[in-house]
Amino acid sequence: MNEFTAIKNNQDIAEFLDKANGLHDGYIISVKYSNNGIKHINGGYTFNPEFTELAISILVTSINDTAVELLFENIDQWQIKEGHFEITETAISFTESGSVIWTDDCSTSPEFLNEGSYVIAKTMKWRINNESLKD
Repeated sequence: MNEFTAIKNNQDIAEFLDKANGLHDGYIISVKYSNNGIKHINGGYTFNPEFTELAISILVTSINDTAVELLFENIDQWQIKEGHFEITETAISFTESGSVIWTDDCSTSPEFLNEGSYVIAKTMKWRINNESLKD
């Protein structure tokens, strides 16, 4: 299986969008969130986002029914919009602090984020996984 490729700069974004066909005609087929950063302390809990991970698998029919897997780590915010699993466009950018923003829309502007699915995380990785679709 292919290794994940990290998004570290604008050239990486362009390469991802080219190879994944901008996730055009994509469908979110699975979402898995894990958080190993919650610790019990006396009188409550602490939360460490460094131990969060969100994996999204997207079936992209415009590139021969291929699964594109996205992996986000150290998550600041995320939302997978209920009942909104079709993707016609995607956008990726960086925040001033260097975090990556991914949306299932054509813009990463903060005022539009809640209208669809999005993730803001310290790292974003991706891979194309044809193996997961074989019978």
